[in-house]
Amino acid sequence: MSYLPTWILVAIGLALLGLVLTRALRNVRRFGTTAAGVNARFGDRTSTLRARTAALRVAVKQTRARWKHAPADVPSNSRGRQEDDRG
Repeated sequence: MSYLPTWILVAIGLALLGLVLTRALRNVRRFGTTAAGVNARFGDRTSTLRARTAALRVAVKQTRARWKHAPADVPSNSRGRQEDDRG
């Protein structure tokens, strides 16, 4: 019978340990869910920003290429010599 108080204390300790572990796991699960939501939202916003940046980069390259290969717009090319246009 001298072992009875020891077994009671061990049972109470295991019950308390189970309770603490249950609460800790619940909090870890809740944190994981929140972290996954935050990562998803951050990923959506980051991917949108990446897409906009890539589109802007393509537009700038197209504009530079257009200006590079465009003929020079000189007013005297279209109307001949300027002396002829004087009235």
